[in-house]
Amino acid sequence: MGQFEAFLYGLVQGVTEYLPVSSSAHLVLLPHVLGQKDPGLAFDVILHLGTLLATAVYFFSEWLTILKNPMPTTNNEGKIAHLSWMHLIVGTIPAVIAGALLNHWIQDHTRSLVVLWVTMPVFGLLLWWVDRQSVKTRTIRDSSLKDMLLIGCMQCLALVPGVSRSGSTITASRMLGFSRADSARISFLLSLPITLGAIVYESRHWHELVASVDGIAPLVTACLTALVFGALSIHLLIKWVSKTNYTVFAVYRVLAAIVIALTLGRG
Repeated sequence: MGQFEAFLYGLVQGVTEYLPVSSSAHLVLLPHVLGQKDPGLAFDVILHLGTLLATAVYFFSEWLTILKNPMPTTNNEGKIAHLSWMHLIVGTIPAVIAGALLNHWIQDHTRSLVVLWVTMPVFGLLLWWVDRQSVKTRTIRDSSLKDMLLIGCMQCLALVPGVSRSGSTITASRMLGFSRADSARISFLLSLPITLGAIVYESRHWHELVASVDGIAPLVTACLTALVFGALSIHLLIKWVSKTNYTVFAVYRVLAAIVIALTLGRG
């Protein structure tokens, strides 16, 4: 892998990690577009490190507040002041358990175009339907540990390429009545602990990662590109859903499934 390919991978990861269109699906598709071998999950570690840094930088002040508050505190109206450690821990535990139990099976059986052909439209249409039907009266200050557990359970589905981690958590948040913008914020904040855990777990393949690229430069390029475009995607998505809905992403996912079907048809 050279510098240009590394930049493309970083660009795709940064743009798609936070939009509800499935970054894993695009990372499976990109090698087919480039006519290359899939670099595998080891290279994903570097890409996810970039978007993890984007989350950390963009929400820096919120992370400082969360770090100071291990437990949720409420006022007289029963509203929390902000998310706490416990919110994120409860929301992360289901995916950690699911990942530990199913990781090898998922790596061996789900990184294919056939899986993407199913998951891309199904979960895109689910997001569209929930977004249209849901009320939007709740904010992050109304969130409970039970809410985070339910969102965390939905996040488990994102272990399968094409489901989308942000898409699944946003869908769950909208089901629970959170506003579109706050659903996105919950999804973004919840991404950091699970992404960090995945990076630590997959870093055991570091020797494979280094051997798969031409020196350290492509790794740095991929990471920094994912960081920059990841932060930009966070900003643009929050602005977008503050004014409109998630329909455009559902449409995109259906169109992507059509492209995948045509690709499968050509063999």
